[in-house]
This record gives sequence, C-alpha cells and structure tokens, in this order.
Amino acid sequence: MTLTSTDHDRRPRRDRFRVRYLAVTVVLVVVGALAAVVGSQQGPRLRDVTYDATGLVSKPAQRVILTANQALQPVRAADVRVRPAAAHTVTSSGNTIAVEFAGPLAYDRSYEIAVSGVRAPGQSSTATLRAEVRTGSTDVLALVPAGSDGGKDRIVRRSLDAGGATTVYADTGITEFARLGRSLVVVRDAGRGESAVDVVPLTGGVQDDTVPVEHLTLPTSAGRVTALHAADDGASFGFEYADTSSGRSADVGLYVVDMTGTHMPTAIAADGKPTTGAVPMTVGQWAYVPRTESALVRTSGDDLVLVDMSGAAAAVRLGSATTLHGFVGSDTTAVVETGTGIEYLDLTDGARTPVATPAGSTGAPYLGRIAPLTDATYLRVVGTVRADGTLDQRILRVEATRASRLAVTLPADAGVTAVCPSPNGQFAAVVTRSATSDLVSIVDATSGALEASVEASTVDWCGALPTGDEVG
Repeated sequence: MTLTSTDHDRRPRRDRFRVRYLAVTVVLVVVGALAAVVGSQQGPRLRDVTYDATGLVSKPAQRVILTANQALQPVRAADVRVRPAAAHTVTSSGNTIAVEFAGPLAYDRSYEIAVSGVRAPGQSSTATLRAEVRTGSTDVLALVPAGSDGGKDRIVRRSLDAGGATTVYADTGITEFARLGRSLVVVRDAGRGESAVDVVPLTGGVQDDTVPVEHLTLPTSAGRVTALHAADDGASFGFEYADTSSGRSADVGLYVVDMTGTHMPTAIAADGKPTTGAVPMTVGQWAYVPRTESALVRTSGDDLVLVDMSGAAAAVRLGSATTLHGFVGSDTTAVVETGTGIEYLDLTDGARTPVATPAGSTGAPYLGRIAPLTDATYLRVVGTVRADGTLDQRILRVEATRASRLAVTLPADAGVTAVCPSPNGQFAAVVTRSATSDLVSIVDATSGALEASVEASTVDWCGALPTGDEVG
C-alpha cells in the first residue's frame, strides 16, 4: 500500500497528541498525589461555624456547630478549650463538632473555641480548629405609661448598646405584657374593673399591621386579669383571673391559654389539671419554670404545686412556702421562703438546701425579695427606716461568704419595686417608683454600673419573677 503525504502528516499529529495526553495525565496524577500528601500532612480544616448569637445570651443548652472539610474521628471534651471559660459539653459526628454551653453566655463578647488533635479517619496528622464566636447584645422590652397629657401606653424596645427606643406596640390602658414567641400578649384595663387580653403579632420586632390583633374571649362576661406569665417557647401563657360579672370578685384563680389549640382560657383545677368549667386553683404567687411548660404555684394556702400547664402530667406537691422569690437563672431550681428561712428547692426531686445568708445580709429591718443571679449569688433589697418614717433602701450583692452593697444610685424620693435579673445574670433591671414617675435602671449586676435607663413601669425581664395576689 502506498502512503500519501497526507498520511505522513496525520501520524506525527497522532503521536504528538498521545504524548501530550500522557503528559497531562502524569501531571494530574502527580498533582493529586501531592495534594493527598499535603492534605494528610495538614489534617482537617474548618469549613463553617454556625450559632445563634441571640440564643447564646438568653438560653441555656445553646450550641456552636463547627463543620470540618472532611469526616473526623470522635472528639474528646478534653480537646476543646473555650476562652473566656464557660461550662460546656462536646459531641461529634461525621464532620461536625457541637459545643453546647450549660448556661447563657455574656452579652456582646467574643469567645474563642479551639479544638486540638483533630484527625480524619486513616490519617496520622492532626490539626487544631479555631473559631471565634461573637455573642449578641441585649435589649429589653419596657412598658412606658402614657404621659399626664393622655395618649397611649407604649411597649418599647430599648437596646443597651444604643440610645433611643423603638415603639413595638401602643394602646390605652396597658397593665401587663409578655413575650410570646413572635407575638406579644398584652393585658389592658378596659374600665369598670374589667380587663382585656390581646395577642399582638410582630414582624421585625414591632407590631405587624397587616395581621389583626387577636382579642381573646375571657372565661366570663367581665373579669380582671393579673399575674400574666408566658412559657419560654411561646406555646402557652397563663394569668390569674377574677370573675367580676356579679360586681364582686369570684372564682379567683389560675387559667392557661394553649396557643397550639383553641386559644381559650382554661381553668387549672385544684388537682393541677387544665379543666374546662372547673373552679380554678387559688394563687398566692406563680410563674413558669424556665424552659418548661410547667408552672410553680404557691396557693393561697401556701402549698407549693408544680403544675404541667399542658395537662400532660400530673401535678406534683412540693410542701409549702410563704414566698416564692424566683428561679436560679434558667435552671429548675427555685428560691423559696418558709417560716424557718430561705431555701433552694430542686424541682426535679424536691430536695431543699439553705440559701447562704452571710453577715450583713439579714440584719436590716426591711428585707425585700431575693433576685437570684447564679446558684450561689443573689441580689436583695434591704432598708432602714428614716426619722421621717420613709424607707432608706439599698441593694446588696450576696455571695456564699460575704454581702456587699451594690454601687447603684437610687432616687431619694422613690422606692424600689422590683429587681429583675437578665436571663444570663449579667445585668439587673432596678424598677423604682416615685409619686410622679417610674424609672427602670439597667445596671451591671457585679459592679452596679449604669448601662441604660428608661422611664417605664416594668421590663420583660420581670416576667420571670413569680407574681400573684400582691399585684395591685
């Protein structure tokens, strides 16, 4: 067979293509091998970090999720360091590491999480994964009464790291409110000793004008609502209700509104079960236990009852107490007072231990309610009587072995009506009232330094404090 010049041209082209193809293939193989070697020497790398900045400062058991670029061998708790130190647990699965914090973290602070000795299965090299987490700043919702010239009461949002306030909702006669998930539940004075209860939808943190306000139907044609509290998850809220339709208060007691159901107030019967049409359990004080659907109730007879407001579990009797002071952070521990002293009450098993009362914490003539900060620290208002009969008050910070005065300046013509810790115990809202005005001062719970103030009668932090028949 005779070869043409064209055939001679094609053969070198095919040969050159084969050479180039082999060369490229060899390069790719070498690059891949080098990458594998380099990767095995470098170890895993951090690909992503996810967390809820607001949740970290307001709720316990919040997680920071670290995601690596490859699967990991199990990570030990000892390999994880958090700075500043914060109690935490560690779990890992696949290419993720979850760092779960025991309690809320400090506001507006950076935390470094370092995970050392991280190794991929089958690899000998290790790496250290580092992530910086910035927690959210805090804000409060405050009830600002209408001025002397009339107008509407306002619920405003006030940030501690910025001046000014944003109106969340305005209406006439607002007496109480509570956060309810993405809504607000608001109690209003409707006149003639009657109350109205509204559920206000929110969007972007303020009233959503495109969605109607829900006006709840109360148990009777006329009644008075006090002691409003809402569950942390927004699934329900409750209040004390007095039937005033006959012109006098009757069937005064605890009611619950299930927001996952009919939205109709249902009486908590004497046995602790939500029961339509029942005579309600009488209330001295009550509040939801943090992070639960249960409520701790001190009845008018000073019995303590742990009530499942959803009705799923039977009520638990926990002895008696003369005062409910509050809860330890977001824990299931209550601070209660009896005829013999003040105690921590473990709501999981009923165990009681004395609250520390070091020298200087109980010697004043006037001893106010305790505001727990941690399981070993609390604030308390104490006072002495002046020559003119008025009360000279001060706030103490009480620890296990010492009590010291918190450096808070209180108005001379006003009395302290409440001290309400922030969810993480870092700050406290000091509520004062004078003959002409109300003031809420947000202070550092350790130093007493003023962080912000607003002319308001209460803030949402106070919703965690048990209330009841003492509400005016």
